[in-house]
Amino acid sequence: MNLAIVPKKLTACMLVCMLAACAAPNKQPPSTVEQNEQQPEGVSQTEVKSSARTVAQLLAEVREIPTKSAQIAFLLDEALMLQDSNQWQTSATLLSEIAAYAMQLGPSQQRRFTFAQARWLASQGEYKAAQAQLTPIQDKLAQQERFAALALSRDLAWQLGQFQQAAQLQLDLLAADTSTESSPWSYLKYAPNPQELSAASELAKGWLALLRAAHTQVEGSDSSALQGWQLRYGDHPAAAVAAQLRENLQRPEAQRAMVLLPLSGQYADQGQAVLDGIVLALEGQNDFEILVRDSNGYDFSALSEDLQRTQATTLMGPLLKDNLAKVNAAALGEVKWVALNSLEQFAVPPTLSFALEPETEYQQVAKTFATRGYNRPLVLAADSNRGKQAIDSFRRAFLQAVPTGNVESGLYRTPDDMKAIVQEKLGVTDSEARIWQVKITAGKILVDAEARSRADIDAIFLTGGIEQTRLLKPFIDVNISPFMSPIPVYATSASHIRRDALSENDLDKVRFTELPWLLPEHPSYPRLQRILQQRSHWNYDLARLAAFGHDALLLTQHQQQLKSLPGRQLQGLTGNLRWDDNQVQRELGWAHYDGHQVKPVTEPKQAR
Repeated sequence: MNLAIVPKKLTACMLVCMLAACAAPNKQPPSTVEQNEQQPEGVSQTEVKSSARTVAQLLAEVREIPTKSAQIAFLLDEALMLQDSNQWQTSATLLSEIAAYAMQLGPSQQRRFTFAQARWLASQGEYKAAQAQLTPIQDKLAQQERFAALALSRDLAWQLGQFQQAAQLQLDLLAADTSTESSPWSYLKYAPNPQELSAASELAKGWLALLRAAHTQVEGSDSSALQGWQLRYGDHPAAAVAAQLRENLQRPEAQRAMVLLPLSGQYADQGQAVLDGIVLALEGQNDFEILVRDSNGYDFSALSEDLQRTQATTLMGPLLKDNLAKVNAAALGEVKWVALNSLEQFAVPPTLSFALEPETEYQQVAKTFATRGYNRPLVLAADSNRGKQAIDSFRRAFLQAVPTGNVESGLYRTPDDMKAIVQEKLGVTDSEARIWQVKITAGKILVDAEARSRADIDAIFLTGGIEQTRLLKPFIDVNISPFMSPIPVYATSASHIRRDALSENDLDKVRFTELPWLLPEHPSYPRLQRILQQRSHWNYDLARLAAFGHDALLLTQHQQQLKSLPGRQLQGLTGNLRWDDNQVQRELGWAHYDGHQVKPVTEPKQAR
């Protein structure tokens, strides 16, 4: 066997590998509650040093080895050692050599080869492919590589947002080798359901007990849970983390917030709706007080003095984006600032910013498409800046989850454009043109043919409001070939409005994201109906702002808890709220139109 000859296909492979090295960087973990805590390092992608031997020298050594099996074993050892030194491109060359003789690998060699391939894919950011390679063989590797495979599997799960799985693998790793990790907390704190985790060693059991104690204390079922852990596990390596958690998760003293909202002028209804939601969240609480200020005409130059005079501990607002720049964050001192809008760039950022951004819905639809296995979605939007931004936001989120996917899009300017755009994007226009050409060629011969729609579009996302959705959906229905399965159609909460007498039969089966509060079967839905009767002028947009105000207060109260336990969720009226990537992440509910009725539905859960 002459392994020194590099096949032509290897040259192309190496070129692809070098390009892949420019892949998207690993997901960076958010800041933690412990200043010196070790963070997940992800999978290295950097070539840190040169090989002591060139590829030519390595292949020359191979020729001196008498048997094919020994030659392959030598190349596997060298490839794995090169990967240990982060020399990924050099290792890829050896892996390509081994791949040429894949049929001659023994079972153990095949597993080691698969392990090396998984490590290579992970180094290039191909986390899903690496996980698919690694999972079937990680428990069958020899002991010296089993620990490395377990650690890699944990890191892959974390990179893919599978935080529960990553936490379990971390506990398994602790049970397998106590010296591999000095700070498992950076993985464990993201687990959403600690009661479903298990631990097999005393060390791992201590870490798991800490995670459960932290969740128990945050949920309020036992305010001394962390203290009890400290008494039981005083000498455990997690003692420093427990002390920091106990400090961060302790119940705050009475808080006083100054709320800046537009309560007069053009946006008075919006400001009042947010205030109603804040008051709703305050019901039954005695340790939180609010001082309300009308931001319309407010003297922002006196804000710092006003906060100091009233001894406010938190500033909530402003609501309007134009007023955000009027807040001198540097002058707030120890006062926490909860901005009720999205921010672009601020020299001194707020403690927390929270907004009902449509991008959240676009991204959730994209991730749901990825979870469902869709590969070629079609996005239809108005030919406007907002429509184009919606397409771009969806495309970025979808391609991040499905790098091999393809997003098609169509823009329309007027209702008259919609039918033509739908027919063009579904391939009906081209099909009709081909039929016409056949009829011309056939002359007097009768041709019985029906235009066919494309079979490769697997989902359609409509980003516009309800009027656009009501016009587009029938065009979609009539342009799907009758022998094909219907293409699922998705929309956002913009396609759900309050209009009691309106029949939405044109929207039948359209699925859309929505605030849980606005969906039947939510525990607070009856309360919403009573409020809507009292606020007869309200539409659903104002109801959403009330839910927004409610959740803004919840986040103000529980922000430190969410930062300390990113796996923890708040069940808000606007969605499930959690902390990740240094900001609030919000997951909305799902519903669909069933004739003229709106019914909640369940979409597959995205990995966390």
